Amino acid sequence: MNGAIAVAHYCEGGGHATRMLAVADGIADAGHETVLAGGGPGRAFVEENGYTEFAPRAVDFIRSYQRGNLLVVIEECFPNLVDRVTEYVSWLETHTPPLLVADDLSAAIAATVRSIPYYYVTHDPAGFYTNRLERAAAWLRNRFAALTAERFLLPKVWEGEPTIPKAVEIPPIAPGGGEAVEESVGVLVVPSAFSVDEERLTGAIEATGRRVTAVGGDEWEVVASLQGHIEAADAVVCSGYSTVMEAAVAGTPCIVLPQTSEQRGVARAVDPLRGFHSAETVPEVVDGIERTEAPRGYENGTDRVVEAALGGLAR
Repeated sequence: MNGAIAVAHYCEGGGHATRMLAVADGIADAGHETVLAGGGPGRAFVEENGYTEFAPRAVDFIRSYQRGNLLVVIEECFPNLVDRVTEYVSWLETHTPPLLVADDLSAAIAATVRSIPYYYVTHDPAGFYTNRLERAAAWLRNRFAALTAERFLLPKVWEGEPTIPKAVEIPPIAPGGGEAVEESVGVLVVPSAFSVDEERLTGAIEATGRRVTAVGGDEWEVVASLQGHIEAADAVVCSGYSTVMEAAVAGTPCIVLPQTSEQRGVARAVDPLRGFHSAETVPEVVDGIERTEAPRGYENGTDRVVEAALGGLAR
């Protein structure tokens, strides 16, 4: 088959772009061209890595749901979702890729409409959620992918439940590594779109005598990959699962401060593991930094995604 392989990431937060960029880099390293899409906060990070991507209409289910009720989600998100799928369909028609690799359900739906084989990557089991509506939505998302994807890949730091039926479990996904960081990083604070007050958090950590490097802070310079900083850090404080995976691969202690339902599910799953600590408050973060040891070494699952996709390309 001819044509560039399509890679698409979801548009909530920057972590989706991080993991799919790792996949795109792996595909490029294997000698194949790629075209990228996704948009949202991750777009700037994608472009920092030298890629240009298509940005379809953004959808923000989490923020809309947290603002109050289901009516807000229906009125604001579903029209945007339809537009996003439609724009993905047009994008796929333009590029006619031999296959798609995505962690974005909108792109998966568009690929199904266009009869383009796709490989789906997600970490979102229904078991993360205690709310019935959120649990049902996750089950529907995963059921669609299980029925239509060439392969459904589930990157996990934890073992056992929660999991996704019919998904192939793989190690956590992380970039291949950023530039080595020579200066002291101390505690690396990686905020998400739903994080607590970063100034209060960093102030509490600094009060213990530790240096803090805050991603996106006043002294932060944008880098193509955080992996070098994560590897050099004494510990990482984060909310999102992408950073959890990157810390696992780097072997750096990780304190998870969840702010959304999905993040709380991740925190519950990793909290029993060596090298991880779940915190609900700033004092619990400080305590976790002092007593969390380094995690065991984790294989980088990026190669598993690339091998699966390129195996499909060869068929």
